[in-house]
Amino acid sequence: MVSQNPSGQAAGGFYRRLILQAILLVMLGRYNLSLALLGAAITVGLLWHELRHQGLPPQPTAMSDLVTEGESEGIARKALLRSPVPIALISKTGRLLLANKPFAALFPKLQRGRKFPDGLPVGPQNKTGQFIEVNGTPYEVICEQYDTFAGLIQALYLLDRGEIKQLQQAVKEQSPVLGLLQVDNYEEVLARTPESQQPLLKGAIDKLLTDWAQNADAYIHRYAPDRYILVLNGRGLAQNQENKFDLLDRVKEIDFGNIIPVTISIGLGAEADNLAELSSYARLALDLALGRGGDQVVIKTAHDFTYYGGKTMAPEKRTKVRARVIAQALKELIAAADRVVVMGHASADADSLGAAVALARAARAFGKAGYVVLDKVTPAIEIVYNYLHEHETYREIFVEPGVATQLVSDKTLLIVVDTHKPSLVVAPRLLKRTRKIVVIDHHRRAEEFISDPTLIYLESYASSTSELVTEILQYLDGVQITSLEATALLAGITVDTKNFAFQTGVRTFEAAAYLRRSGADARLIQRLFQDSWGTFIRRAQVIEATALLPGGIAMTMVNDDGAKDNQLLAAQVANELLHIEGVRASFVLYSIKDGAAVSARSLGDVNVQILMEKLGGGGHLNIAGAQLRGLSLATAKDKLEQVLNDYLTEEGEAK
Repeated sequence: MVSQNPSGQAAGGFYRRLILQAILLVMLGRYNLSLALLGAAITVGLLWHELRHQGLPPQPTAMSDLVTEGESEGIARKALLRSPVPIALISKTGRLLLANKPFAALFPKLQRGRKFPDGLPVGPQNKTGQFIEVNGTPYEVICEQYDTFAGLIQALYLLDRGEIKQLQQAVKEQSPVLGLLQVDNYEEVLARTPESQQPLLKGAIDKLLTDWAQNADAYIHRYAPDRYILVLNGRGLAQNQENKFDLLDRVKEIDFGNIIPVTISIGLGAEADNLAELSSYARLALDLALGRGGDQVVIKTAHDFTYYGGKTMAPEKRTKVRARVIAQALKELIAAADRVVVMGHASADADSLGAAVALARAARAFGKAGYVVLDKVTPAIEIVYNYLHEHETYREIFVEPGVATQLVSDKTLLIVVDTHKPSLVVAPRLLKRTRKIVVIDHHRRAEEFISDPTLIYLESYASSTSELVTEILQYLDGVQITSLEATALLAGITVDTKNFAFQTGVRTFEAAAYLRRSGADARLIQRLFQDSWGTFIRRAQVIEATALLPGGIAMTMVNDDGAKDNQLLAAQVANELLHIEGVRASFVLYSIKDGAAVSARSLGDVNVQILMEKLGGGGHLNIAGAQLRGLSLATAKDKLEQVLNDYLTEEGEAK
């Protein structure tokens, strides 16, 4: 039964009164016309007053107008409680006022009038647009607030997004992934394999890669003897990420008389908007994998890079032809420049200093002004710097970053040595003030790289940047280095190789022999490895405080805050710890001006470069470091311990 609307009742009464008055006027007009006219005038006046002050009587236009306000509230309450969308009302004190059946089914332990207990993914803390997960189903939270006589009330609506998540997962699994695969040492392996076994070795490599592609539901095509193109989907990529691309280890097990193991590098592009972008991702990823030494997989997406492998020392693949080509190109760039400015990384070491002064000397030999940017004289370069500064020719060659900024113009050639990260150079502003930049470095390539360099000579197989510069100098006609530059270069090689013990190849000794013939001072080199009595005692104290972690990992800390030789001492301790039996890798923390830093060393079976990259640093497989700016030593230690524990856990799972 439908009740009458109050407004409708008022309208009916108004019309009844109007009709009754009209009837009375008609009856009165039969007896007295004058009184009837007067009554009609009064009626019209009353009608005008009624319409002016109350408006036209409302007309019922829909069924909702026939429902009382009380019934509207009741219907709204029923709609709320019976809604298929989980809904809850929460008071300003965080108590549950009302919940419909779907909401109560999701959280059966919630009771009306009680506060939301801790640990629930839903409650007064939720905001619009937030996602929560309940029983494995994702829900999007919509929050509305209403101001009532009882105070502020919050309404929570939970929208089921499970189907959308499934669709997103399906799209991700079916999205295309493009890859480029290259056998790192194809020619070297074949050259050191018996001729009768070479066809079998080639066939084994092809079969392993083909079987792997079939298991990953991928397509593989060889377009060169040592190069392949891969096409797979997101599901196949996820499977290989789960097993950490064990293909890298399986290919090393191929044995057909080859003396050295086969290694491969893979660059994969994923999550791109189009195929052209996907191919550029794959190319960049492969370049990065090869630049980091090979034997690894690099995945490039629109947001970041992911690395797998990189556990072995890469074989030397440099050729003197490349050094000669680089030397010729560098000569032409110097000839076209108005001046040459060389800079290394902040807190220079012997390697960056040696390479820089030698290149500045080469520029002056070609009649160009050459300068070396140096922010401060660190203990690591103090001996070599003082040795150079004693001679008049080197008293004007060193300039501070502020002075260098004024020297640089569009025609200036800027040479960056011993780093390729713009965040690490001693004067980052110089990178934006010149259009011609040359990068010469021996570190494994990182994600961060100086943009648009004119010439790149990045060789991670070299022992040091000083070694690369030494080879270049030999092909620069008209440049004859003196004993000063030869000594500085030999000092850089000696320090970076730890007296020819690490990262040393045949080319390293050839470069050292050339420098000795050029007059390098061997006595000064020997002084580089001498310590004061105080330094010896401090080093012994730091070593004594070393903690030995599982897996042959040694970690310690230099506690002398503000000491100017902390960096040098940390490097010495890290090297010294590797002489202890059972230590595979060492990590030494020390304080710097605005934070903390880590010096890391390894015998080769622990890739300290990858571990330091997780802290924002980098380096080589067996020599690396990281700077943690804005962090105390204690906080930096906690972060390092977390990285090492994660590594030990992964290593244990792999075994």
